[in-house]
Amino acid sequence: MTAAIPPSELVARYRRLYLSAVCDTLYSLGLPEQVLPSYLRPLFPEQRMAGLAFTLRGEPIDPPIAWEPGIERIASYLEMFEKIHADSILVSVNPDSHVGHFGELTGNSAQHRGCAGVVLDGNLRDIEGLRAIGLQVFYRDLSPLNAIGRWEMTGLQVPVTVGGITIHPGDLIMGEFDGVLVVPARQAEQVLLRAEEIVEAEGRVRVDMRAGMTPMEGLAKHGHI
Repeated sequence: MTAAIPPSELVARYRRLYLSAVCDTLYSLGLPEQVLPSYLRPLFPEQRMAGLAFTLRGEPIDPPIAWEPGIERIASYLEMFEKIHADSILVSVNPDSHVGHFGELTGNSAQHRGCAGVVLDGNLRDIEGLRAIGLQVFYRDLSPLNAIGRWEMTGLQVPVTVGGITIHPGDLIMGEFDGVLVVPARQAEQVLLRAEEIVEAEGRVRVDMRAGMTPMEGLAKHGHI
């Protein structure tokens, strides 16, 4: 990521955008539109999130082990929450595991440290508690099962893959009801500046549309639709 815009400001400005405009920006710049699979659904449909990817990978323990040795195997995951930083998006990828990979108590800890949201290619639990604290999570499925003895973290701050898209630590993650988008860290500032221009132009188009201008006329006048 370039250093011209501080990370906190970069994230704050992305939160003021909307996903379709950022996708249009990537398209106009000839960059890949890395939209994650639509099976990832938001806990809060009307809540936007944006932040920098903080990645982990987990795998099932097969065969499962007892509670006490399971606690030893899950300790590194629990300690991971001490490393989460402000404006991070926790990206947790967990193939072939049927337990709950994220829930209310870990959500409280993540939120306290400034986590701005979660992308969970895995199973969510404790929906009621997470709704109470307002932490946005895009999740694949649900499971009330405890992970201890049945799952462990196998990688932290490493590249992870969701739906064929590779996410690196520090990539810009943006999510809203339309979906979840990944902008590579090295391109995040360039995309932001162009997206802000597009949003401003679309604001002018919106005013004209509401005054009766046709879409074709709006495109001819403003170059956006």
